Amino acid sequence: MKKIILGILLAFSVNLYADLVSNGYMEYNKNNYKKALELWEESCSNGNAHGCYNLGFMYAKGKGMRNDYKKATKLYAKACDAGIYDACSNLGIMYENGVGVSRDYKKASELYGTACDGGNSTGCYNLGVINYKGRGIQRDYQKAKKYYTKACDQGNSRGCYNLGELYEKGKSVRQNESSAKVLYGIACDLGDMRGCRRYKRLNDYGVK
Repeated sequence: MKKIILGILLAFSVNLYADLVSNGYMEYNKNNYKKALELWEESCSNGNAHGCYNLGFMYAKGKGMRNDYKKATKLYAKACDAGIYDACSNLGIMYENGVGVSRDYKKASELYGTACDGGNSTGCYNLGVINYKGRGIQRDYQKAKKYYTKACDQGNSRGCYNLGELYEKGKSVRQNESSAKVLYGIACDLGDMRGCRRYKRLNDYGVK
């Protein structure tokens, strides 16, 4: 149940600083990280949250420079405060793992919740994982189910897969292999090969 780290965003609004984000995106795809950094730094310094998010991702991943997790967290926080929910989810991962900031499971959960409430399926998935594992909080399979369901409903394959596991194992729900098979099938259709394998196994066992 690995966390999902979201990558570079492309801005579509029509203004100068969004154009800098778009141009940076093109340079990034050409592996011209230095130029992408310059463009996103200018965009971020002029208040474009997409530029701040992308810049944070570059510092977190060490693209074009040495990793600087503290800078990444500050940039993610700035983008998150501006409503970039991918940034909230990624910042949650950094708080959960204590990267660039002191480990804080409560803060991580809050950030995942903000992302999830904003319609970000990855935030929902990550919040499901933290509740399933009981990291810094009491393990809560009911909440895990709630957030996996929200993630799955938004097309998150891992959310569907993990929800299928809950049904197969009977955690927080009555054990139901038929429901698990359906969810594994959805995960498979969304590109999760684990879902494909689990679906095939249950199908071979004759689960309807």
